[in-house]
Amino acid sequence: MGYDALPKISNRQEMYGELEKAICNISQLDDEEIEEERIAEGKPSQKKYLKSLPIESNVPLEKIHAEKNIEFLPTSEKNLKILKLTRDNKLSYSYLDMLDQRFWVLYSLDNSLDIKKDIKKLVQQNNSHLDYTWFSSSSLKKLSSGYPKTRFSMKFFNMFRNESIGMKRLSLQLSAEDASDIVDSLLSNPFIGKGACFSNIEVLLSYNHSDFVKTRLSMDGSINISRGNSIHNVLEFQQQVIQGHYRPIVERIERDFTTEYSTNDDGINVKGDILSIKLTSKLENLEFFTNSLLKGTNPFRFLGYPNKIDDEHILVDVLDLHNFGHFDLEIFPDELLINLPKGTCGNSVVRLFTLCQENIDPQAKLTGGAGNAIIPA
Repeated sequence: MGYDALPKISNRQEMYGELEKAICNISQLDDEEIEEERIAEGKPSQKKYLKSLPIESNVPLEKIHAEKNIEFLPTSEKNLKILKLTRDNKLSYSYLDMLDQRFWVLYSLDNSLDIKKDIKKLVQQNNSHLDYTWFSSSSLKKLSSGYPKTRFSMKFFNMFRNESIGMKRLSLQLSAEDASDIVDSLLSNPFIGKGACFSNIEVLLSYNHSDFVKTRLSMDGSINISRGNSIHNVLEFQQQVIQGHYRPIVERIERDFTTEYSTNDDGINVKGDILSIKLTSKLENLEFFTNSLLKGTNPFRFLGYPNKIDDEHILVDVLDLHNFGHFDLEIFPDELLINLPKGTCGNSVVRLFTLCQENIDPQAKLTGGAGNAIIPA
């Protein structure tokens, strides 16, 4: 018994068969309670968890610059590749599914730290035209509604010293047969609720009586399968998460909330609308926030030069390092206004909003136009 690595495959049908074998093997390993105790004690997992890792792409695979230890092998299907990785003279294989040309999915049994380190090398090269998917706390709450929540984590770091939130940081992990009521209690708690930012939520999926999977959806869009017997349940949930929820948000931003300018005899015409990230409490130090935002480093990966209009108004021409796209950002104590030019990547906005919830205000809202919410509550 054992399924330690994904083998080579030649088509999608073979891939689904191997992924289901990997899922079923997880359920045959150590008792789940013992495994949870190991993780809680900070010990490495003894299980080979199957992971699906979404990657947002604005270019075809042929234009991606990969490190020497990364090689993409062909299959009989153009939009399915085998990712061959070499680490310490050891080979491993993962599957890169590009059926959705904008949102690729990488399936892997490799150690989470190892595979995410390799993906980071691809994504975080300047002008890579690749990015992660960014699931805000709002999105995680929305996507987990209606399912039993068996595990969740909250993580909030008051990076910009928001004094209305009476904590410097919050880190919380809890597991239960169904933690849904506990989640509701924490969100309504007058102290914890202000810093209650979800970083991942695990739900139990069962679309019929015999098939089931436990999947953990994280802020970076990764889905970890910890138990189950059906790849079809995973694919259905993944479809709901990416094509049903995330992609429409990005496309709506790019379609309805980007601006373009034209001139005629009457002057300048402006088409489109701006976006707003509304905070429930004020930023105390705009200059500190702006300088931190524009360092060009993780997690924001933005550059720019601030133009201070007054003590409560800063204007910035922002450069996004993932694709060298520009957008205008107006920063106020309780609001960020985003002017996204036509053709600019909407994923940049979702990243900014997600990180604002994680580091400034978990109750922040992303709205557009007349104040309609971009991410449904």
